[in-house]
Amino acid sequence: MTSVAVQILGASFFSTHHAGAADAVAGRVRPVTPPAFPLLVARARRFTSLVTQMHIEVCGALPVDRAAPPTTVFATCQGEIQTADMLIADFRANAMVSSARFALSVHNTPSGLYSVATGSTAPSTTITGSNAIAAGWLEAALTALEADGNVILSIADEPVPAVFQGPSEPAGVAAAFLLAPAAGGSSPGRSAQLVMTPSTDDVEVHALDVLARAADAASGSTPATVRLGRIQPGQTLELRFG
Repeated sequence: MTSVAVQILGASFFSTHHAGAADAVAGRVRPVTPPAFPLLVARARRFTSLVTQMHIEVCGALPVDRAAPPTTVFATCQGEIQTADMLIADFRANAMVSSARFALSVHNTPSGLYSVATGSTAPSTTITGSNAIAAGWLEAALTALEADGNVILSIADEPVPAVFQGPSEPAGVAAAFLLAPAAGGSSPGRSAQLVMTPSTDDVEVHALDVLARAADAASGSTPATVRLGRIQPGQTLELRFG
């Protein structure tokens, strides 16, 4: 495979430090704002991490037909990293951890909570790792093509606690896209192509920049190319809008 075409039927974006995708691209910041994530109510909201809240926030903003819930693909580079930090700190201090917090510490927590909140029994996949943004896009596009149906792709990452000495991006960021197989003629949404290109470098992917640019381009009409990151040795995945 060198390329796969998709239709983007909807896109949503959230950043704790930016009012929207265009603001993030332009570097316009706002006071730190938490997500509202209204799909989760009552006890389901307790102990949820920022990354889970952001996944639910952007998924809930997509134009989804609840009567025919689509397949979902969730992607995250760091996963429930803040919850992991809290669990380690609790264990060091008390030799025990909160069972409720532990239950929500796995990387596919957002997938489960979204399915429960929407009553969806559609298939769901969760991808994590350093190249999760590119891998998530590829998984979602191929799933839409194979199933000949709509797919939600949700990508989110929260700031990494300093103790882990990881990426130091201070903003929590998420974006979700409603994808469909590419269609000829006039069809809703925006056409895009995922293209694998040769690459000899291994440039670090910054989730805020990549997700903001992808969401901004998906909502616009001008040509754009968004580099999603390395997909395999010597190959980079790009999202191209014609």
